[in-house]
Amino acid sequence: MITLSCPACGASVNFHSKASVFAVCSFCKSTLVRHDMDLEKLGLMSELQDEMTPFQVGTAGVFGKKPFEIVGRLRIKYADGFWNEWYCFFSDGREGWLAEAQGFYAMCFPVSEKESGINSGIPRPQVGKIMVIKPHGEFVVDDIHDVTCIYSEGELPMNAASGRRSTSVDLRGVNLKMATIEFAEDCTRIFVGEYKEFDEFKFTRLREIDGW
Repeated sequence: MITLSCPACGASVNFHSKASVFAVCSFCKSTLVRHDMDLEKLGLMSELQDEMTPFQVGTAGVFGKKPFEIVGRLRIKYADGFWNEWYCFFSDGREGWLAEAQGFYAMCFPVSEKESGINSGIPRPQVGKIMVIKPHGEFVVDDIHDVTCIYSEGELPMNAASGRRSTSVDLRGVNLKMATIEFAEDCTRIFVGEYKEFDEFKFTRLREIDGW
């Protein structure tokens, strides 16, 4: 873990992953970009209204017999609502994303653009189209949404300031496999994973929610 000082308030800002380049100070809510061992303040993250999610930065779980901890979050808005993407750091050094949307949970892992055979120059997919993501096989396009990041917290592997826009493509495979492709102005990000039931993750350190 790398610990740096927030340039705005001096509080400690932890980075579990060497790949993390963006963080939100938990004390003063400054949005920060990491340049090696220095932090640059970009602005302030507004407070998020109360929401009914059981997760928080620090929640731990298990996937594929490997323990992980949630270290960051994106709150994503689209035309029909919202979802959360939780950035996870595994005990073996892997990085993953826990998607939380409408009672469904999926853990997915990044696939390099070069390895996948998909690149930012291809025509945008269409719903119902079959796409091949190497070496993971065929997936069917389920949904395509124009999305906006409205909130972020903790540490993240990319600049995730509020207002970041992209196009999100959701795909399904066989045996609960899933994939997501994000087409952003500065990059194309590809993820492949699978859906699991909540209890299968064996979560600990969940949020305390009144009435639950």
